[in-house]
Amino acid sequence: MRARVPFIINGLFLLFLLALAVWVNAAGAAEQRPNILFILTDNQAASLLGAYGNPDIRTPHIDNLAREGILFTRAYAVNGMCSPTRATLMTGLMPSQHGIHSWLDDELLDQWPEDWSAVAEFRTLPLTLKNRGYQTAMIGKWHLGQPWKASIGYQYWITFPYGHTVDFWDNTIIDNDGTYRVKDRHIVDFFTDKAVDYLREYTGEKPFYLQLNYDGPYTNPPTNYGPARNRFYQDYVGKEFKSFPRTAYNENLVEQLLGGNTSPFLRNKLREGLAMHNDPATMANVASQNTLVDDGVGRVLAALREQGLEKNTLVIFSSDQGNFYGQHGLWQHTIVTAPASMYETAMNIPLIIKHPDNIKAGQTTDLLIGQYDIPVTILDYVGMGDVRFDNSPGKSFRFALTGETGRWRDAVFYEQEETRVIRTENYTYWKRLRSTGKPALYDVKKDPEQNRDVYADPAYQEIIADLDNRLTAFFDKYADEKYDLWQGGGAKGSVDRPEIFRRLYGPDWTPQTEIKPAFHE
Repeated sequence: MRARVPFIINGLFLLFLLALAVWVNAAGAAEQRPNILFILTDNQAASLLGAYGNPDIRTPHIDNLAREGILFTRAYAVNGMCSPTRATLMTGLMPSQHGIHSWLDDELLDQWPEDWSAVAEFRTLPLTLKNRGYQTAMIGKWHLGQPWKASIGYQYWITFPYGHTVDFWDNTIIDNDGTYRVKDRHIVDFFTDKAVDYLREYTGEKPFYLQLNYDGPYTNPPTNYGPARNRFYQDYVGKEFKSFPRTAYNENLVEQLLGGNTSPFLRNKLREGLAMHNDPATMANVASQNTLVDDGVGRVLAALREQGLEKNTLVIFSSDQGNFYGQHGLWQHTIVTAPASMYETAMNIPLIIKHPDNIKAGQTTDLLIGQYDIPVTILDYVGMGDVRFDNSPGKSFRFALTGETGRWRDAVFYEQEETRVIRTENYTYWKRLRSTGKPALYDVKKDPEQNRDVYADPAYQEIIADLDNRLTAFFDKYADEKYDLWQGGGAKGSVDRPEIFRRLYGPDWTPQTEIKPAFHE
């Protein structure tokens, strides 16, 4: 027995060294993972930014971010409203999978379960990162359920209660475990200040994932109608604004107002949209809110540099979705028309990604990117490519960031309750749920502004048949029967026109907010 003791001790020592080596390697891998700063704006179409060709609106910091990284010209939202798109960015799932088909109505907040989080049942990006060594923070707009405490893996939490902003200057703030009023600062400036503070207080013990959700530029009334109260508004008063279309109002809006079948909420949105249309003060307001957001982005990026964090931080800049600002006679969201209008302006979002020395500066790519691709790519980029969002249609475009070659798809898909869309290199095809409206086809190569619907043109019938088959096959695969509105499924929180689904599925059809079992790894 005595002769074996040294052997046993040596064996245990070797096991200890092996375990230590594994631990050191794991710790080293964690240290090498980049920080992640994900800046998400609210209702900001790509076409409102200088980097995407807008000649009227000053966005120098975002434009410079594009020069220092890679700009995606054809990234698309999955929906025309904020809650569904934000849910997709967290889960990699389509609205017909995660169940959020429209904005979560603030007026129903008191009716939701106290701890209701609309996406907690799924794997989410922040929870996945937290479980693998990141410290996680969310500063800004939430709008995915009850806002009163941190959710889906966030450890640091600053938000405000609502999704619809009625005042940029007077808001209740939820700051981790406390609440207070902020009346002395524009909400965009407030969230910028908090993000800068977070970066200055960062200790470096773990890589951080900071989700900065600006509640601007917004592009909705009442905050964006008429003159604005911010420091950039006067810079735009009296400008010509060539990038803002001067068009006749969209007749669909008036038809809804005269028809009398629209809910009071939507009727008010229609009136507001008509008031904003072709209004110079509103144009100056929208321009100034975009410049204010850009100023905030500049301050946050400067804080990264000042803290020595720039080189090891992956910066992602995007928007939940765009809004119309005159195109096709429309202002505000896709849902102001019945059925929804899924034109490029509202669906084409900015996407700019930067990581110094790792992503080559000054790149532009026209890959067709869906929002469901973004969380998948983030995990892959930071070395977690083995993690899967179950049944997500998302694919990693990491190869485009690292300069490698890779095969890519030729279509993206999006949906808005009664409308489903396939967008390919050459065409955008809108399909409608039965009895809700006419389909549409746009040849975006010949008609990039989508002014001529060619659905009835005999020359396009084979193309329509192919696109229809592809669209049907996509949702056959990527729709959950619980939340598939086209097959009698339900929705979470609220929908814009519930009467459509009650007519199709019965008077008892109603959105749900029950708490589902939370996702655990």
